[in-house]
Amino acid sequence: MGAVLILIITTPEHRYTHLNLYRDTALDIEVVSYDDVLRRRTPRRATHVFTDIDRLPSWRVHEAALMYRKVRDAGFRALNDPARFLGRFGLLRSLNRAGINDFDAYRVDGIEAPRKWPVFLRLEGDHHAPVSGLLEDQASLNRALQEAIEGGAPRSALLIIEYAAEPVRPGLYRKLSVFRVGDRVLGYTCVHDGNWLVKYGTSGIAPADLYDEEYSLIAENPFGAAAKTAFDLAGIEYGRVDFGLVGGKPQFYEINSNPYISLEAKAPNNERRSASLKLFRTNYIEAVKGIDFAPRASWRVKSSVAARRAELLPGRARRVLTRVFPARPGSLPAEPLTT
Repeated sequence: MGAVLILIITTPEHRYTHLNLYRDTALDIEVVSYDDVLRRRTPRRATHVFTDIDRLPSWRVHEAALMYRKVRDAGFRALNDPARFLGRFGLLRSLNRAGINDFDAYRVDGIEAPRKWPVFLRLEGDHHAPVSGLLEDQASLNRALQEAIEGGAPRSALLIIEYAAEPVRPGLYRKLSVFRVGDRVLGYTCVHDGNWLVKYGTSGIAPADLYDEEYSLIAENPFGAAAKTAFDLAGIEYGRVDFGLVGGKPQFYEINSNPYISLEAKAPNNERRSASLKLFRTNYIEAVKGIDFAPRASWRVKSSVAARRAELLPGRARRVLTRVFPARPGSLPAEPLTT
């Protein structure tokens, strides 16, 4: 079987993010770990997408950056140069200094004090909830820092981030997102919640008119140019940036180089959201096709896709299909499909 055209390179614990592409599309994609890629002396004939860079130790980032250059020098396409990647602090500081974000970030072990309040604490390289709630003054910040460190949060990784959010409706907050896939930026669906910290959202909380607006955000992507500037500053050519609007101006919060990909095209009891999901699915698949460095015969693509789909099947069906379409040993994730 020929080489897979697109490799999504992740940390071992986070390979689940793109498994839906095996099952739901005919894209010739393989999700592999850094161990799989970095142990090779020469790169595979494929587009390499380096993700999870913020989850790697610095020595591993250096190794990944060297492989990125091997891929590029071999004439293949590579996205997300690990050597250029900016973590959360570097990105937020750069966005603020560039006049894009109106809020700033500070290292706990630095000498700067916040210029705006309230603030909250987050960990560098962590994609979970903040370490603290909103802190209104220096005294409450000092207490929160002490509690965080006593609770095991590494002081060297703690960041102080100024609050920047506003409700889209009274008591309703919204997180917007834009994907980047190579040279294309794609509007994505919104997340709505009753709290300023919008992570996974609350189902059914948004009124119908916001779903109409969501469709327009995907179809017209009015914040795409601003988002691309944020991606460029971060050194990211593949990923998802999350942001909110404050006074009508986008405020960019973070970039995830290994976003969870769901290409579900239906939302229960919500036709407008279903239309938005379908439009994003179409846009994303076309954009991913565009990062293939060298299209090949359709029968080869189909055999590669069938082999990887077979690994997602249980028991006997999987054994039968993997005999018909043998997959490359070690190329498929062992982790369950989780979100």
